[in-house]
This record gives sequence, C-alpha cells and structure tokens, in this order.
Amino acid sequence: MTHPAVTIERRGSSAIVRFDRQGRANAIDFAMMDALTEAARSFEQDSDTAAIVLTGAAGVFCGGMDLRDPAFARLDGMSLNEVRALAECGPRMVRAWASVEIPTIAAIEGPCIGGGLALAAICDFRIAGVAARFAAPEVAVGLNMGWHSVPRLVSLIGEQTTRRLLLLGEQWDSDEALRRGFVDEVSHATAALDAALAMAEVLGSRPPAPTRMVKRQLESIRGSGFAESRLDKDQHALAWLSEDFRRAVARFAKSGS
Repeated sequence: MTHPAVTIERRGSSAIVRFDRQGRANAIDFAMMDALTEAARSFEQDSDTAAIVLTGAAGVFCGGMDLRDPAFARLDGMSLNEVRALAECGPRMVRAWASVEIPTIAAIEGPCIGGGLALAAICDFRIAGVAARFAAPEVAVGLNMGWHSVPRLVSLIGEQTTRRLLLLGEQWDSDEALRRGFVDEVSHATAALDAALAMAEVLGSRPPAPTRMVKRQLESIRGSGFAESRLDKDQHALAWLSEDFRRAVARFAKSGS
C-alpha cells in the first residue's frame, strides 16, 4: 500500500524517506506503519543507494503511536487473532527496517517519543537537532514497550539506562541523549537532516559492498533482539485490552490532541 504522508526522495547516492502527517504530533497510525514497511522493503534489491536517511516532519520526528487511530475503538469487537494481527504491524515495520542492508540514519528534530524512539533505535545512526527530545511514555498509558525495542535499547544504551528510560519515564534533551549514547551526534549549527546527509555522503564515498557486509557482521554479533522480544506483540495485544489503556485512549479522544 501507499500512504500520502510517506515519501522517498533521491539525493545523489542517498535516499530520504520522510513520514509527515502534517499535524497530530506526527504520530504513527497503522496505515503509516504499513507504508513505512513497504518503503523499507523497496530497498531490498537496491544495489545503488549508499545510505538512507529516515526523517519525520520539520519540527517533530514522531510523537509516538496515534491513540486516536480508529482501530483502537474496534478492539472490543475483534477476535484474539485479529488483535494479534494488528499488534504485529509495528514489529513487522521495524524488522523491515532492520533487514535493509543499506546503512540507515535517523534525522531527528523535536519530539522522538515512544514508537518514534523505537523506530529511530532500529537505524544504524541517529543525528539529533538541538531541540530534539526523547521519551518512552508507554508504561504511563498502560502499555509495554513493544516493536522489539527493549533489546535494541539495551544494546545501545545499556540495561540500567533503559530501565530508567522505560520504568521511571526519564525524558532527555538532545545533549542528554548524546551523553547516554542513544544519538551519535547533535547538530547545533545545522538541521539534523543536513547533518545526516553529510554523514550519508561519507558513507557514499566508501566501497558499498564491504560497508553492507560489515553492517551485517555487526548485526550478527549484537543479535537482532527479535527472538528475545518475540512476546512483545502478545504483550501489546493484551495491554490494549486493559482498563488503563482504555482510559488513555479515551483521554486522547477527548483532548483531540
């Protein structure tokens, strides 16, 4: 499927994949997940692109999952198999991005929250604008942290830092995210997208085959984390049916934010 908010732009040997809903805090709905999965898979046979920059709207990378997606209002009428299939959308999306052999760079401006954090974590590099901020509020709205992101975060920032981020709800500005090891660079002088494209040029100047081979070697050493987190889909499906999550969805629907 296609989604009007997901576009692919070519810049020399680099590609920019942008997701921008023009509002709603650039939250990810289920249709956008499917479109981002399709965008990642479009690079499977690509032998020419040197780097992919994944970015959101101009002032907000992603505010997380869109709790106003109509699918949440239909949960009570779904079978267990239908709920599990819906819960697979996010994990399928991040697996598709992790499977891309081309190096990926997340260019992050503004909020990078929840599902946005999980999507950024799956990229090879992360560059933040000076106004970027990071949080994972899933527990606060009655959810587990899904999309295979817990092992990925532990690999990136360590177990205790991940524990503080997810269980205590710590929020980081760009400099703290750099200090914690989540982002590779903070772009103070230029926009995150410009800095990401400059990194993409460096990647493009290097031999492509060994670059992709080494990316795969690093993945195999670290492990994808997919096997370790195979239950997070079912945890998500169960959490969606909880009273805490129902109240959170109701709050979002009432606020209209």
